[in-house]
Amino acid sequence: MKRIKLTVVTQDEKFLQRLTKCLRGEKDISLVGTLLIKNLKSEVRQAIAFVEQMIEKQPDVLLLDQIILRDVASLDLERILGYRHKLPDVKTIIVGERYNEENVMAMMQGGVQGFFRTALDEEHLIKCIRVVARGEFWLDAELTKRVFEEVIKEFKDKRDRLKPLTRLNTGKMEMLSPREIEVLALISQSMPNEEIAERLFLSPKTVKTHLRNIFSKSGIRNRVEAALLYTRHTQISH
Repeated sequence: MKRIKLTVVTQDEKFLQRLTKCLRGEKDISLVGTLLIKNLKSEVRQAIAFVEQMIEKQPDVLLLDQIILRDVASLDLERILGYRHKLPDVKTIIVGERYNEENVMAMMQGGVQGFFRTALDEEHLIKCIRVVARGEFWLDAELTKRVFEEVIKEFKDKRDRLKPLTRLNTGKMEMLSPREIEVLALISQSMPNEEIAERLFLSPKTVKTHLRNIFSKSGIRNRVEAALLYTRHTQISH
């Protein structure tokens, strides 16, 4: 079994201790590097040295503190940002207490694949790491709902761009079987295929078949769209 190589950059010592503790029983995740940094402006050399080490180790997933990300942006550290192309396969998860929906959308467009709220428990943290390591997106149910509401707000004067979503919720949703709707509901909770299979007492292969059918019938392209559209469907239905 290929282990997920995880690296962490944070200013929160308690979060780092919490993460280290919850990883002890996880055989598929290996913590290959950690950087605890309190003041990025005064610790730039340490940060650069750490990035250079990560270039050698080529981690699969980076957990990055939201506050440190803000510091990088405010300092405009071109040298640090210039290393990004040397870590082409690393998938980034932003860790923070709360998120602004507009910032989430912008960061997703910039390549961020996961957003973890520190209020969530360790089970969600491990799930988030595994989902993002597979190349999928992670947004918890609450954040998914808020991001979708922001999409509606942003494009409320451009109804033609929302027609595919409206058709899915009113017409194409009726084409889905009850089981397919169950699968769609669990996708909206950021569940991976294996967990969906366990929850519905199905094989992973059957779940994949349901996903193909859902995508084909509804015209959606990925799991993020699936989660957003299911949230919209439930809003219209209630």
